[in-house]
Amino acid sequence: MSFKNRIRLGESRIFAFAIMAIAIAVMLPMHPAYAQLVGSAEIHAPAVITSNNTGVLTIIRLNVYKGNGTVSVGGPAQVGASTLSSAQTAARYAASYLGVNFNEYNFNYTILNSDTENVSGPSAGAAMTVLAISALNGKPLANNFTMTGTINSNGSIGLIGGVYDKVSAAKSAGMKFVLVPAAPANSDEDMLYTLVQDEFGLPLVQVQNISSALGFAMYGKSVKGMGSTYTPFVNYKVQDLGNASVYCTQACDGQAFNGLVNFTFNLTRREIGTLSSAPGFSNVSEQLSKVLNQSTMEAEKGYGYTAADQSFLDYIIAYYFSHHTITKQGGMQVMQNVSTSCDALLPPRITNSNYQYVLGGELRQLWANYTIMQDIGEYNVTAIDTDGVLDSVYEAGEAAGWCSAASYMYNASAAMGGSYVSASPGLESVAQSRLQRATVYGNSLYLSTAEQAYKSGNYPLAILDADYAFIFGNATLASGIGTGRLINMSESIAANSTFGVWAPQFANEALFYVQEAKLASGNRTLSLGYAQEAYSTALLASQLSNDTSLINSNLIVQQQVPAQNYEGDFSAILAGISSIEKELIAIFMMMLALLIALIAIFIALIVLINRSRNRSNAKEKEMSRSGELSAEENKTARRRRKNSR
Repeated sequence: MSFKNRIRLGESRIFAFAIMAIAIAVMLPMHPAYAQLVGSAEIHAPAVITSNNTGVLTIIRLNVYKGNGTVSVGGPAQVGASTLSSAQTAARYAASYLGVNFNEYNFNYTILNSDTENVSGPSAGAAMTVLAISALNGKPLANNFTMTGTINSNGSIGLIGGVYDKVSAAKSAGMKFVLVPAAPANSDEDMLYTLVQDEFGLPLVQVQNISSALGFAMYGKSVKGMGSTYTPFVNYKVQDLGNASVYCTQACDGQAFNGLVNFTFNLTRREIGTLSSAPGFSNVSEQLSKVLNQSTMEAEKGYGYTAADQSFLDYIIAYYFSHHTITKQGGMQVMQNVSTSCDALLPPRITNSNYQYVLGGELRQLWANYTIMQDIGEYNVTAIDTDGVLDSVYEAGEAAGWCSAASYMYNASAAMGGSYVSASPGLESVAQSRLQRATVYGNSLYLSTAEQAYKSGNYPLAILDADYAFIFGNATLASGIGTGRLINMSESIAANSTFGVWAPQFANEALFYVQEAKLASGNRTLSLGYAQEAYSTALLASQLSNDTSLINSNLIVQQQVPAQNYEGDFSAILAGISSIEKELIAIFMMMLALLIALIAIFIALIVLINRSRNRSNAKEKEMSRSGELSAEENKTARRRRKNSR
């Protein structure tokens, strides 16, 4: 190569190196390794592996650099869009909270120690926000806690799932407390927090927003006494209430209803007893016992349905807590057991004496079957964590309670006697109109079951169920009406709701809440809430009164049924047992009948054999007598011949 060419080659290399140097000079400040680091922070963050309902505790690390507002999430092979969106919201709010320009920083989140290749979900949003604030202002976070919850653009923290599994992971990792999104008082989530807190012995501190969370996460605020407390006991002013004043005027059977109230009390008492034997839930058991005691006081003042209703809710809560140590497979088994038990119930034939209790039982059996079948059908989708399993257990408890009430009503109905009746075909059009009225307010448990009853031709049941759908489905019934007016309307409606067993009970429940609204006049919000409850209950009482009267007048008598003594009547006893027991009884009766038939055949054979023997003996005697006569005659003839000789 000539000297000149060598010079040219050298110039080319120098030019290439210059270009590379310029590129490196431009690119290096853009790479995190060479960008100006503002700050770093780490936080423990829980997650759930949904394939096996297992909680895991990860570490999220954040490096904040000078930059242009870029947010990234790394670590696992795949990061879901919801997780990245949460990280962006977290970084933006953190910058806003501290009063700095978001567009001057880059936020690089890294999820460490993840047991899965894919991370998705918004539940780390609150943790990412606290992390960004710590990295930006240089104040370290405590290392003995974890937190979960979504983040909203205004800094509020939203509810999430998987609390049970996440707290389990926090306990295993040695954490001292868990920050969780604030839940409405006495809500299902609040109940779950208490269950989880008692189960794992870790305080679950509820925080509404990032400001309140920082007090515990960054500034070391004590969590002593800050754990979740579930308070199902509502201290109604029962001692200040007057006695119930609405009485049934026609088609009444208060004795059977009082039996239903006591049955509900006993059902609840047994479940609370079961819970009391489980360690760690003494505080819940004590509160539930207070509810039950208060319910008995209400019943003594004549508010039977109110008392039974509150006791029934008490039962479901006790059922939920007493069934909490359950696997996903165990949850399915609980639901299937409830479904089998409900399916086995068979209502007795309707008479003009028992029709209200038969229909009441059928309503509750319908609600139970619908609830448990929906529960089972959606289970694989909803039970992706232990929270979902527990939700299903709660629904199963509600269905089990309804079925127990239905069983009582069927048993009581079987003992009432009366004349067999059938519903007039004219009730079909009434049922249709009630369904159309309720359909306006959308689908619900009551509307769905009312439609089932209509399709099966049980028009009285469809009418009553549609009344529930209309009242409970219409959320605007009491909206915009003042407390005083609601009270006046409730009192007027309740006073005229007197036909049948159920309407007066709901009317008295409305008056119960009317009195509570008056007694709570110092708390306008609470007073209005009671007044709204009173108004909707009074409307239901009115609907049931009118439609029970209508059903009563459209019952066609078919056959007289003698009054039954339930304690000694076999058919009444059959009404109270399961279908499996009935099948066993039927088999036993068949075997007994077969045994009786065999005994009869055996006796007949013995009689025939004896008759045959008697005939044979008689014949032998006759032949013997004939032989004796012939021998005597021969002797006489021989004598005659001898004498003649």
